[in-house]
Amino acid sequence: MKAAVEGVLVGGFVRLALFVGKRTGREPASDNDDLHRKDSHGMKTYKIFKDPIGDTQAIKDGWCWPAAIFGVLWALFKGLWWVGFGWLAIAIFIVAAADDIGISTVNVLINLLSIVVPVGFGFTGNALHARQLVRDGYEQVDVVEATNEASALALYRSASATKPETL
Repeated sequence: MKAAVEGVLVGGFVRLALFVGKRTGREPASDNDDLHRKDSHGMKTYKIFKDPIGDTQAIKDGWCWPAAIFGVLWALFKGLWWVGFGWLAIAIFIVAAADDIGISTVNVLINLLSIVVPVGFGFTGNALHARQLVRDGYEQVDVVEATNEASALALYRSASATKPETL
């Protein structure tokens, strides 16, 4: 009985995957497919940054889920010290001022910040990271369309390998 139920569930997922593939007009993609695909389905814009020693990084334009979810920790991990410590200082100041402004006001402020800060980090996270890279000596060298960061870097490397050196 258990094997029959598992077979039905697995078969249902396979049929669903095939159905979705037929609806989108795409076959299931392999790992290298996104490098050669010509349609724009699922493509995102990435800015490519390069430092003087040749290290390259790709930063996606738009919403940044890790920044929205992890907020201050994400900022500190990315080296955005002024952003991370700034928000920590604001939070500490609000909690320290609880006696003066009242606990109900502190609760309102904390609840408001718990909504505003993740949304703000989500909208501005990638732009903040890109500006930090420029401050750290990186230069924006290209903009590419790709499905993920690894594909963006691979596209940049393959395109730069075919370009002649300019002085």
